[in-house]
Amino acid sequence: MIPTLKNIGLICTLVLLSSCGSSHLKVETVAEFDPEFDYFPEKTVVNHARNFSVTYYKNYKVVRAKVGQGAAQQGSDSLSWASAFNDVMVLVQRGTPAPPLTEELEGAQVIEIPARSIAGNADDAPTRFLALEADEQLVGLGHKNVYDKSLKVRFDRGELLEIGASWHTGPNLEILLSSRPDVTLLTVASLTQADGVDRSRQLGLNTAPEFSWSETTFLGQLEWIKYDALFLNAEAKANAYFDYVKSRCDSLASLVKNTKTKPSAIWAMHSRKGSWTVRANGGIAQLMTLAGAVNPFEDKEAAITATVEDVLSEGIAISDELVLQKANEIEYIISFQRTTDGWPVEAYMKSFPAYRNRQLFHHFKRYEETGASDWYQSAPMKPDLLLSDMIKVFHPELLPEHDLYFLDPIEIKN
Repeated sequence: MIPTLKNIGLICTLVLLSSCGSSHLKVETVAEFDPEFDYFPEKTVVNHARNFSVTYYKNYKVVRAKVGQGAAQQGSDSLSWASAFNDVMVLVQRGTPAPPLTEELEGAQVIEIPARSIAGNADDAPTRFLALEADEQLVGLGHKNVYDKSLKVRFDRGELLEIGASWHTGPNLEILLSSRPDVTLLTVASLTQADGVDRSRQLGLNTAPEFSWSETTFLGQLEWIKYDALFLNAEAKANAYFDYVKSRCDSLASLVKNTKTKPSAIWAMHSRKGSWTVRANGGIAQLMTLAGAVNPFEDKEAAITATVEDVLSEGIAISDELVLQKANEIEYIISFQRTTDGWPVEAYMKSFPAYRNRQLFHHFKRYEETGASDWYQSAPMKPDLLLSDMIKVFHPELLPEHDLYFLDPIEIKN
């Protein structure tokens, strides 16, 4: 078939939209709309994430994002999550008409894509945006304590704005109104934060909720890079990144698959209130198992985390007494805490082989005194490196050349 001038123009637009060879994303507007043309040749498929989905049409995408009931422990709030946030967005190719917002699309948020400017306050937003090569579109992050040097320089130059950290109760609406990003991705980890998304939309801002934290698997959490990509028409980049990391995780897990000896390990931090906050479920607990360890507090029915005063915890609380009952079998402890300051007395801790044998590790090796922690900014998007670290700790003979990336020994303070 000989292409017409109209088709040639559409094809050129398509090539610019989907180009993956260039260093940065192309932002183009369709000059002449063809209702039969597929403006999204590069698509993504959501296989692991449970809390967002996408359906493609010729010139728009319907994205649904939800927080399921009981995703976080929040007292009475947890019973309201199922109806509190069940969001529908229609992402329309720039320069083409939006569909009628009727039936299932009634009340949907309409956002033109690809975004020419984007902001996000998720902890791992810096890593996601860099992986998608969206640094030219990036105008704001949650806070300036970023580990990546190139992003830190941009903050120092005033090129990036602080839109409100994910652990705050809501975004900095004044900053968002003055900068007006095409799309702002806001963490939703409580009903208060969900209200922040609604308020920003009422002010005319294009806002999308983000709750990768609620996924029960590390691949589900990793797959949220595909969510970000939907707003940038960067599906090809997201697919490539996801496939690469998943392939590495599969290869690493295969190293451990036939290992007969499996040490017992917990991922936990101690509270002076007399309890341990333990990873009993979720992506980190899953990676511990893949790394060839036994998690004595594994509980597939447990909440992944808890929301306390609008802040996500590092797991669920288990009393000192219950942990002590299994102490004599715990050979490794990986913790949020860099030292044992604030841990139980030494007589208690000596019940743990992990303590007696100094098999204690924290995950803040990549940390700067300015407050920048690469753990929060990279770990969800780099589970292959965390898995490598845990295999190195639990089965050092399997990865003799690997240097610990996130993990480091805990300083013991008696």
